[in-house]
Amino acid sequence: MDNQNYCILVVDDEPEMREMIADYLSDVEGYQVHTAENGRDALDRALKSRRTDLVLSDINMPEMKGFELLNEVRSRYPEMKRVLITAYNVEDYLGLALKYDVGNIFVKTTPFNFSELSTALSNLLTNNIFGADRFFAPQSRKKVIQVKHARNLVAEAREAIRDLPESVTSKKLELVIVELLTNAIYYGVRRESPEDKSVWQHDFELSSEEAIVLSVVMDDEKYAVSVTDNGGHLTKQDILYWLNRQSNKDKSGLPEGIFDTHGRGLFIARKYIDRLIINIDPAKKTEVIIINYLSNVYQGYKPLYINEL
Repeated sequence: MDNQNYCILVVDDEPEMREMIADYLSDVEGYQVHTAENGRDALDRALKSRRTDLVLSDINMPEMKGFELLNEVRSRYPEMKRVLITAYNVEDYLGLALKYDVGNIFVKTTPFNFSELSTALSNLLTNNIFGADRFFAPQSRKKVIQVKHARNLVAEAREAIRDLPESVTSKKLELVIVELLTNAIYYGVRRESPEDKSVWQHDFELSSEEAIVLSVVMDDEKYAVSVTDNGGHLTKQDILYWLNRQSNKDKSGLPEGIFDTHGRGLFIARKYIDRLIINIDPAKKTEVIIINYLSNVYQGYKPLYINEL
């Protein structure tokens, strides 16, 4: 990808953060970059002064908040990509993400994860969102398994992670993978109702075209597990709705969605995994990627990555 073909607007009211990100994207990644100090400056000056392909905006700013800015960007420049960035807990913003249809919120960690930011922006700019290996160097180790049966998903999950270090394998990781495989098979391919699990059929074999692709990628810093189905029936709005219900508390202090049957696997993945990434090509394909870092090197909250072509 020739990054010089793309122009990114960085919006942040903190000059040091704004310039640090802008310098990295221009000097290291080779993008065309310009900046604005707040949402109003972005709309009234920066976006009018030059062609822009993607807006990367802080959330909490004077004059205009990041969600309001991206909502205006979507209205005025519908083809422009939009990403928010924050140092705060993304769970607190899921209601606004649902309201304003924002699927990507990058987090400022310590140290700042420049590599992850670069991959996330590149995926959006090129619309090349699929593949866990996009977050890894080309020489990284990779395993691919086709899942056609639902009879023993625990065994499939264990086989997928068999070559990972014992220190990172756990019952929680198995649970997450089994939940994602169940979602992919029964909702993504077979279109079963979550309310009628008692009548689900379990003794079947998916065709090669229907088979779920279970992939594992690993390097010295992190590993990823991806589950891909050829259904594409998830939507960004549904995912944000389910995640938001798990974050919102009812009068008793419990999550509103504690008894929800749909969306449970995604909530569990977000709770137990460092990075949850969901890529959707509507009516064609859905890919759910989970990434765990091998050490707790990046201090901060979890980002939100939901990409829908």
